[in-house]
Amino acid sequence: MIAGRMKKAFTRGTTFRPISKWNSRTAGALQVETRLAVGKLPGQLSSDPGTAPEQTDDLKRQILAAINDPQCNGNIYLVGGSAGGCLALWVALDPASTVTYWNETKRAHIKAVVSLSGPTDFCDTTADTNIPPAKLDLFYNNLDDYVGLPDGTKCIDDTAGLLERASPYWLVTNGATSNPPAIMLYATIGDHVPPSQAVHMLTALTGHYGTTGHDFQEWTMTYTYGSGYEHAFHYWHQINDATGSDEECVSEEVINFLESH
Repeated sequence: MIAGRMKKAFTRGTTFRPISKWNSRTAGALQVETRLAVGKLPGQLSSDPGTAPEQTDDLKRQILAAINDPQCNGNIYLVGGSAGGCLALWVALDPASTVTYWNETKRAHIKAVVSLSGPTDFCDTTADTNIPPAKLDLFYNNLDDYVGLPDGTKCIDDTAGLLERASPYWLVTNGATSNPPAIMLYATIGDHVPPSQAVHMLTALTGHYGTTGHDFQEWTMTYTYGSGYEHAFHYWHQINDATGSDEECVSEEVINFLESH
């Protein structure tokens, strides 16, 4: 489980704990921690920026630790909310050896990923009237912080391409694995991570990999801004009311999705 935010801690340790029995199989879960760009974790040096790719590298290290844990059967499933969804998508697609021992073989232990309101395309500035402008501005500023840019920096002004190159959307066609895991994307119409982020990611995945032999899904639900159910784990126990869904709770759908892979 990978929770947000890119700026503030919402993390726990890395100890395996059995969480439930699914079809008579015990699932072990760990909640991971990564360095932060603004607001440091205990032990994170003030001089440590915590910007990309430090957070995804930290997640890679913790996945490696999980793979080597004797309680793990080698299959890894990622569920990330908000910033955690972004980190999960990146790591699930990235075979680059940015940390020791990480490679395509290790990455391939990841069998399925669920992103709940995860940012995917940092250069997407699609206007969205369902979200207050101030919340949208805060979202874009968080992306700037994540890559170490001043608040208010747009991709057109980012001459180094830091925003684009930290986007899972960009990674799909720029070094991603040729064997992606199953991916499920969730969003809501009132999400302050605009739902266009999930739609763009689905388009990138299906456009690059196709649909045959792959399980890529995207669901945009109708929960509005201010409902209390519009973002990430806040809709975990709510009905997926997106068109074409099975109208189960998101939590049940996620479990069923992970079980199927």
